[in-house]
Amino acid sequence: MRSEQRIPKLRTRGRENRRKLLAEARRLLLERKGQPVRFSEVFEAAGVSRGSAYRIYIGIDDLLQDLASDWMNSFVDYLEASRPDVAPESWGDVSDYFVVRAAEYWADTADTMRVLPRVRSNAPSSYTVAVQALSECLAGMFDRYFAMPDIPDWMARLSFYVQICDVAFSDAVRNEGRIGDQRQAEARALCRTYLEFHLPTWLPSR
Repeated sequence: MRSEQRIPKLRTRGRENRRKLLAEARRLLLERKGQPVRFSEVFEAAGVSRGSAYRIYIGIDDLLQDLASDWMNSFVDYLEASRPDVAPESWGDVSDYFVVRAAEYWADTADTMRVLPRVRSNAPSSYTVAVQALSECLAGMFDRYFAMPDIPDWMARLSFYVQICDVAFSDAVRNEGRIGDQRQAEARALCRTYLEFHLPTWLPSR
C-alpha cells in the first residue's frame, strides 16, 4: 500500500519533514540527471531520521510518486488562481489559454520537470488522481464561459487531453531543456485537434 492515506494526516513536524524529503529528492535527482537515488540518501541529506522518513513514505518509489503528484496538484492551484484577461469567445480560446498557462508553469518549474518524466511513467494512483483534479479544473474553465453540452465520458476525454499537453511539454523539456514557441504552438494545435472530435464548433456563451 502507498502512503497516500498517511500524508493528509501529518502534523506540523511531519509536514515539514515531508517538505524536506521532497526538496532533497528533487535536488539529488537533478544532480544525477534523473538517475536513481536511494531512500537512505534522501532522508540522510534532508536531516530526517530513518523512523520519521518511513512514517511518511514506504520507500523511494513512494516518495517520487508524491513528488510527481505534488507538482501536478500545484499546477491545479496555479490554474485556479488565474483568469483570462478577456473572456474567451470560443472553446478553442479556453484550450489555448490552458496550454499557455501550462507552458508558463512548466517554465517556472523547469528543474523539477527534468526529472519528472521518469517518475510519471509508472502511472501511480496518486498521479492519476492528480490528473483527474486537473481535468476537473479544466472542465470548470469550460463551464465558466460556455453552456456545455452533455458529452459522453467528458472527464475521461479531458484526462487524455491533459496528458497530451503533459507529454508534449515533458518531451520538449527533456530534449531541448525548455518549451519554445514552436513547441507551444504544436501543443495548442494538438489539444485543439483532439477536442474537435468531441466538441461542436460553436458553444453558447454564459
